[in-house]
Amino acid sequence: MNRWIKVLLGVMVFIVITFIAMAVGFSGPVTDREIAERFITANPVDLSQIEAFSQYRSCAGHDHRHPTVQTGTLEKTPRSMKHYISVKPEFRGTVDTVAVFAPFNGKIFNIDNDRSGPGDQQIWLTPDSNNPASPRQWQFIFFHINLDPSLREGLRVTAGQRIGSANLARGPERATGNFDMAMGFTRPMHQPAGDEVFTHMTPQVLDEYAKYGITPENLVITEEYRDAHDCQLSPQAPAGPEYDPGTIYFPPQSGSDEYMFLAR
Repeated sequence: MNRWIKVLLGVMVFIVITFIAMAVGFSGPVTDREIAERFITANPVDLSQIEAFSQYRSCAGHDHRHPTVQTGTLEKTPRSMKHYISVKPEFRGTVDTVAVFAPFNGKIFNIDNDRSGPGDQQIWLTPDSNNPASPRQWQFIFFHINLDPSLREGLRVTAGQRIGSANLARGPERATGNFDMAMGFTRPMHQPAGDEVFTHMTPQVLDEYAKYGITPENLVITEEYRDAHDCQLSPQAPAGPEYDPGTIYFPPQSGSDEYMFLAR
């Protein structure tokens, strides 16, 4: 075999082994230090436009579970481990009015067009870290967003920057009153793990919510309670292009008492 071919093969093998070793090295469980990080330094929404937030583990909307950062496993039964953001009635059906903001300095990690197509997007945002080369990353996720057309995947954003607006022209009547947000953690060789959004807010951001009676504690339904009180399930997905027939949905009235309304 030609000497240069041997050298090239050796380099390729070395690169593959190094890549595998790095992936394995970065694939460990989410650490207590990572779970305790508070990197949300700006409010992702304008609270003057918001009426309520669904609780973490509510029966609102549909089943949304990932392995948790605490255990690495799925919780037992269908539940919504994100927050639906209920807007004031006058904003129902709008597509360019309810503002969303970058919650930290970071970048747009991923733009995913939801089932109803462009203009109804999942936006994954990654905060800056002390080790930018690490593939272990927190992700803040907006659902049902019209991203500002000047923005694209990989671009930097700054805390408090308006990045788009909520798409509320959804559902059978093309006029809904909510959109969603969630928190995830990505690392090699694992699907994204989930966590509560509000536990990663700085005290300054939490103070904004406290003025309206919203705290991380009252936005959480405990795992023990949800395990003992199953969510009611719809027999099939609602009709419409934005509904996934493979997703478990809850009836519209389910979880209606699992919202925290902002005190005015």
